[in-house]
Amino acid sequence: MSTNLVERLKKYGKDMSDWERMRTSVTGVSIVKLPSKSEDLNFGLELLPVKEDGIPVKKKGLFITSTDQWEAFKELFNSSKAFDLITTISELKKERAVEPAEESEEVFEI
Repeated sequence: MSTNLVERLKKYGKDMSDWERMRTSVTGVSIVKLPSKSEDLNFGLELLPVKEDGIPVKKKGLFITSTDQWEAFKELFNSSKAFDLITTISELKKERAVEPAEESEEVFEI
């Protein structure tokens, strides 16, 4: 890790509030200042991919606070079985979206 990056994080971190996000030059990656019980700075990354139009794909991102977590998630994301499962789930959602809504005779009376 470059000393320049460490010094820049320390500089910006002193002015940031807890839970404040700072965008980075990597699209979809933000630095988040996390609360700390001591004077030490505590940071995490929020991963929140964006669509082509720049809108996030969901409301909240994935928080990662250590290289151990990074490696664990990387392993999960590279799992072919997990990918097969999410592919099947996506296909089910698409099928459900195309099915015509069934007419129901039942009416909820108020």
